[in-house]
Amino acid sequence: MNHDDNNIPLLTEIIPVAPQVLPQQSIPNPPTYVAQPDAFAPDYGSAPQPGAFWQAPDATHYQQPAQGFAPEPFSPVAEQYRNWEQEIRENVLQNLLAQADTVVQQHLQDQLAVAMDNLVDILTQRIKESLHQSLAETVTRAVAEEMARFTSSKN
Repeated sequence: MNHDDNNIPLLTEIIPVAPQVLPQQSIPNPPTYVAQPDAFAPDYGSAPQPGAFWQAPDATHYQQPAQGFAPEPFSPVAEQYRNWEQEIRENVLQNLLAQADTVVQQHLQDQLAVAMDNLVDILTQRIKESLHQSLAETVTRAVAEEMARFTSSKN
């Protein structure tokens, strides 16, 4: 970096600007609007007055902006909305719980069916192997007994 770059402001620097004070004579006054008398034209030159689309705020109904969770003033309409909100929340929760129960039950049934199929396959295989082994032992013993009888009858 070049040492001459120290005089170049960076994007994060705030460059103070000295306020410029103009003499009073150099500040022009805005032109005044002179309304032409017309019965149907609105008077834009006068100050706005309360009318059909604007009402001055009533001091008795002023509410401060909510900061955090400030309690709302009691009113029958607000209470009705809270009751509806609570009722809707409970209905949605009940519906979700019923759906969740159904989904969990179906998922458990599916998983148990898969597990039972696997267990049945394993048990079937083990029973077949045990049966083959038992039959083989039984046949071997029967053949040995027959051979023993045959050899004893020859002698």
